[in-house]
Amino acid sequence: MNSLFYKISVLIEQYYLELFALEILLIILAVPSIKILERIIIAVVVTTVLCEVIKIFVKESRPATALNKKFYKRSFKLNLRSFPSTHSAVAMVFAGLLINSFIFIPIFIFGAIVAYSRVYIKDHYIHDVIAGGTIGFVIGYLVIALV
Repeated sequence: MNSLFYKISVLIEQYYLELFALEILLIILAVPSIKILERIIIAVVVTTVLCEVIKIFVKESRPATALNKKFYKRSFKLNLRSFPSTHSAVAMVFAGLLINSFIFIPIFIFGAIVAYSRVYIKDHYIHDVIAGGTIGFVIGYLVIALV
């Protein structure tokens, strides 16, 4: 189970904040504008809050293998819930924000890799990442359309 994608998936799990910060930096370098930064902040905050509120009402536990990890043994109760995947939502919110940009495809591919990695290391079920990715993409798109 020490394949290259497994190692990448574990890195995504451990350093997701750093990866998303790097992604934001790359987006700002590709599309330099204060408006895109404002929209990123709005979209990421709305997406994260919405996913965490949904987790309060949908009390689906994570896969059993995820609950055996040390990280989840010492985390707060909401992290023990699986639906929807906040990692996938935040990763795909950037694709929704940049749907009309020349960097849409690489950003979308990165979001898909993040989503798949959550299932690959058995931290989420497939429907968790599909729902999270959809939520993130739609919120990103709506922020661009409405703000």
